[in-house]
Amino acid sequence: MKECQLCKNCYSDEVATCPKDGMPTVHTIVGEPVLEGKYHLECRLGQGGMGVVYKARHAYLKTQLAIKIILPDLVGNDPQLVTRFRQEALAAAAIRHQNVVAVTDYGVIQSSIPFLVMEYVEGESLHDLLNREKRLSPEESFALMSAICSGVGAAHHQGIVHRDLKPLNIMICNDRPDMSQAVKILDFGLAKIKSGELLGSFIQAQTTGLMGSPYYMAPEQWADDDPDARSDIYSLGVMLYQMLAGDVPFKGSSIPAIMKKHISDPPPRFAEMGVSVSPELERVVFHALAKDKEKRTSSVEQMVAELRDVIYASSVGAQTSPNIAGPASTLNIRTEPNAVVFVDNVPVGQTRDDGWITLNGIQTGSHNIRVSKDGFSDWYSDVVCDGNAKQIVAELSASSHAIPKPGVTVAYNNPDASSASNTLSATQGAGAKTMVQQWETGTSIGVESVPPKKSFLSPLVFGLGAIFLLLALGGAGVGGAYMLGYIGGGSGSNGQASPSPTPSPAVDVATIPVDLVGIPGGKFTMGRDDGADWEKGEHEVEVKSFRMDKTEVTNEAYYEFIAKTGYDRIPENWVNGKPKAGFEKHPVQYVSYDDALAFAVWRSQRDGVTYRLPTEQEWEYAARNGGKNNLYPWGDTFDPRCAVIDLPSNQPSEVGARSCPNQWGVQDLIGNVFEWTSSKISVHPGQPEPEATKALSEPYYMVRGGAALSPGSGQNKITSTSRYPTPASQRSVELGFRLVRE
Repeated sequence: MKECQLCKNCYSDEVATCPKDGMPTVHTIVGEPVLEGKYHLECRLGQGGMGVVYKARHAYLKTQLAIKIILPDLVGNDPQLVTRFRQEALAAAAIRHQNVVAVTDYGVIQSSIPFLVMEYVEGESLHDLLNREKRLSPEESFALMSAICSGVGAAHHQGIVHRDLKPLNIMICNDRPDMSQAVKILDFGLAKIKSGELLGSFIQAQTTGLMGSPYYMAPEQWADDDPDARSDIYSLGVMLYQMLAGDVPFKGSSIPAIMKKHISDPPPRFAEMGVSVSPELERVVFHALAKDKEKRTSSVEQMVAELRDVIYASSVGAQTSPNIAGPASTLNIRTEPNAVVFVDNVPVGQTRDDGWITLNGIQTGSHNIRVSKDGFSDWYSDVVCDGNAKQIVAELSASSHAIPKPGVTVAYNNPDASSASNTLSATQGAGAKTMVQQWETGTSIGVESVPPKKSFLSPLVFGLGAIFLLLALGGAGVGGAYMLGYIGGGSGSNGQASPSPTPSPAVDVATIPVDLVGIPGGKFTMGRDDGADWEKGEHEVEVKSFRMDKTEVTNEAYYEFIAKTGYDRIPENWVNGKPKAGFEKHPVQYVSYDDALAFAVWRSQRDGVTYRLPTEQEWEYAARNGGKNNLYPWGDTFDPRCAVIDLPSNQPSEVGARSCPNQWGVQDLIGNVFEWTSSKISVHPGQPEPEATKALSEPYYMVRGGAALSPGSGQNKITSTSRYPTPASQRSVELGFRLVRE
């Protein structure tokens, strides 16, 4: 392969002159600029201490990629390079998080030159940002560190340590709506094989101004001790110091000089750097820079919490993304009893003795609220902030068997936090607050006490065997709740579709084609006796042939329905009645059972055929590959690369983007969003029915498949047999659907 010396574009060996600028080309990597017959190298993006990164395009999918080629000459001709690199590539590929650049493939050129295929992101590095801005405000620093720590934390929870965190390895994408999504961490899991990079990195820093690894290495790394998560925290502390002070804390004219300062010298006070920060903020930074890792900040979550407490001491609100456009909201939360409140999995404080906490400055958008207290089941709710003050009541249950339903979030007009109690009382009088009653299910279905999942549907996952029981609402209360949108239109006891939405004047939007996959009928074993309680009761089922949507219904498909019918239930995460830009091909969310039925009726009328929600039997038959009875659509072993799952962000991906399909080609049956079925709540044959199911105030239907935040491992892992009862009126960030036809 040859490269242009000026534009860095890649060409075949016979091209002697660049056709774009007329400059001579030079040989780089032996062979043509195509790897494994499918990755076309287009141009060099840059070179680091261990290899070269190229922009590439997939020959068949036409997607842009970044490919890092590890050059043996740059890493000391390590004879074990290929083996060690493969091990590290596997570790890096296991991390699935929105703030970590995804590793999608691995290969070897000429049996000696390994390469890594990664997602391609456009933007600037944190190094470039700091070079331009010099210093950042505490709020800007917090926004960046929150996102970085989120990605680093996802790796730490899998036992993976980065070992080489520095501004050059942090990318900030220029096409994302806020900082929480814009940050991408590079080079996870590769530092172990960088046998020759330390010196090269320092020389590069002296000659080009780049600040490489020596400026960010923890004291224990200089002593060749095995790094752990706290070593990454030290590197993050150096980066945080640099954001606030405009320079790293330890510099020197040689590697030994830098090493000595990291090991023995205290970091300079911010005042010595000519920067004024609060003593509390300085203590947080120095906590992360403790020489003794036993005295260092223990986790990235603790680091974010400490930063939040000192930067937003005057308003406890969750400022996850200060750069988001839009008005901030105030949340008043009352817990019964008093408890710790988490916003987007970050602790923001404990409610007072009277049960209240006021959170100011909550940014526009969807947030997950969790309330936790020892001895009680965790309570969850999703809240969409739009600049208006809101209040939430969380009633915790002391029973490990109880399943708390997400509470109701109420918008109110009085922004005075001191009057929150009075405001709540008035709201209750209007019938807008729905209290949730908990109960014991007894021993009819054995339920184990297990840790909760961090999302709305997690109580269903971890409290299997119990079902929601709503308090009976008075007539006025029901009317008030209905008018406020907390109760959807009833679906009717027969489970049939609601009347077709009344069409409004047609809006000229593109028709989104339907991609159906034919599934031949047959017999299979439904349920799993070694699964959770709702899964128990294996029994043979026969299904007829049917056709199923290849993917979940997307935002763009649902928008066509909204635009052409005037249907007035707009998903809560849309903006101005439309899906967010760039999310058109993500699965639609915040869809109730009735919403899905209305869509099915409309699409049936549009196409002249009958679509419907799948039965549980059809859904599980597809997910288990029919008579193969697989535990997953791709086989019997969990593969994190095959599903959008285990994501703390709870953000689905584009449909089909990370899916290993079933044997017929149906994608995303596991992960992304839970999917409605047409089957009412039921236990499998031979299993006792909980008494509580007889007192439900609205229809419940079974949802299948798990969502982005669902667990992929452990005793509560999502499989093809997982099933959960859900109220028909429920709209959640985790609820979507797909359709079938005969």
